[in-house]
Amino acid sequence: MEYLGENLLHGIACSMEKFTSSESELAKYIIGNPDEISQLSINQIAKKIHISPATITRFCQKISFSGFNEFKHELKRYIDLRNKPAASSDIKEIDYFSNLYQNHLEIIETTFRNMTYFDIQQAITLLTKAERVHVYGIGNSGIAAQEFKWKFFRIGIQVESITDPHQAVMDAALSSDRSLVIGISVSGKTKEIIDAVKISKRQGASVLAISSDKTSELSRLADLSLLVTSKNSMHMGQNISPTLPLFLLFDLLYTELVAKDYINRVQIRDKTLRALKNI
Repeated sequence: MEYLGENLLHGIACSMEKFTSSESELAKYIIGNPDEISQLSINQIAKKIHISPATITRFCQKISFSGFNEFKHELKRYIDLRNKPAASSDIKEIDYFSNLYQNHLEIIETTFRNMTYFDIQQAITLLTKAERVHVYGIGNSGIAAQEFKWKFFRIGIQVESITDPHQAVMDAALSSDRSLVIGISVSGKTKEIIDAVKISKRQGASVLAISSDKTSELSRLADLSLLVTSKNSMHMGQNISPTLPLFLLFDLLYTELVAKDYINRVQIRDKTLRALKNI
């Protein structure tokens, strides 16, 4: 089982309602004392918390591990990731690398500053309610649309990415009130994306816009607009991949989507990964 290392404890916390009272006590102890738990045997833990080893095994299986040993291995990996010291590098001492480093930090900080948790939750609601998600993007936004498809398809979201403007308008004409259309345009002014979004709205589809301008025509058409940082105003913006701010937003959405239904999403992801390995 391949877990999202740093999300292990968060995943357990999000699964509390699935546990029995004894399993909940174990979960709370693990969350509060991961270092201690990683050093104990199953019998030591059972004695310490006054539960049976069988309860611990069932708990591990409920969160998709084969048993305690596999869970303990993953817990140790989580602790190693958490405690790993930041590696120092002299690369940031070189002027143009330093400027590029600061630009990347600015993109990350601005994205988090402009995004609210409520925005993310609303986007997740739209994604999970839709029978099918249609993502439109052209050029670099098209590359981002394809990345969105493969990233979210792996955890069970039915996604289609459209990067051809003619296909986008045809696809929009076939959307319905059970569809979510995601229009990606950093400027918010890409005519082909706006045209396709207008058609999908007439069909009753929900619309999520991703752009850098809350006042753009694309954003105004949308039921929800998520802002990304435009790199054009940065000193070394021409050296930054235009997909970077979009990929950062996708990671935020992906992380929240997994956290909302941790066990199910991870099981789906593992199933798709196993299928790829069998090819």
